[in-house]
Amino acid sequence: MKYLAFPLALCVAACASTPPEKLQGADYYFEEGQKAMEKNRCLEASEHFKRLVSNFPGSRRVAEAQFLLAEAHFCNRDWVNAAFEYQRIVDIYPSSEWAVEAQFKVGESYFKQLRRPELDQRDTFEALTAFRNFIEDQPDSPLAEQARERIVECRSRLAQKQYLSGRLYHKQGHLDAAKMTYEEVLREYPDVGEWYYTTLFRMGEIAHEQGDVDLAVQYWKEVLQDSGDPELVEGVQKHLSGLSQSPG
Repeated sequence: MKYLAFPLALCVAACASTPPEKLQGADYYFEEGQKAMEKNRCLEASEHFKRLVSNFPGSRRVAEAQFLLAEAHFCNRDWVNAAFEYQRIVDIYPSSEWAVEAQFKVGESYFKQLRRPELDQRDTFEALTAFRNFIEDQPDSPLAEQARERIVECRSRLAQKQYLSGRLYHKQGHLDAAKMTYEEVLREYPDVGEWYYTTLFRMGEIAHEQGDVDLAVQYWKEVLQDSGDPELVEGVQKHLSGLSQSPG
């Protein structure tokens, strides 16, 4: 240990004598951040913009730097921090020229985090809420139509999640639980055609399995009339054919 003490002391002394990095001006960090973004060095860019935002809150560059900080996180696929920094634009600089795009990109940042339908859909709900807020606040924005498309995608994913839960109950023979879960799809997502009509088809199967043939036919005929899905139509026709061939 005696042999290590002296080199260690030298290291401590050298480290202690190293002066802290000199803080540059706001324009310096802004320009360096832009250069890094142009070269797609997103993490480096985020560091420059973060220094500007943190150290120069009164700078004429700060609102734009805040937006570019969010953009750098988005570029770096750091969706969590991107959503946070975009929201700061909306909250702190609501009158800035970047506020509208930032509000849209809050939703986009959550949308980028969407998981497979069978997994937790917390980010889908967050994205859905963000896009709905955007349309409510910015109905005339050129981005409003894209926000509506995102809402459709989010609702489709949530409908699929609910359908898959019902389908699992159905396969396991828990018909009442499956029926309740399917009914929620029909109630909450009547505008999501793919999963609405697939759910109607399954509801027909449950009604048939529970002995209510008339109700089963009612569900299946609605699918035949309105869905337009070739596979569903074929499935319904097979079921109806089976009913017509059954005795009694």
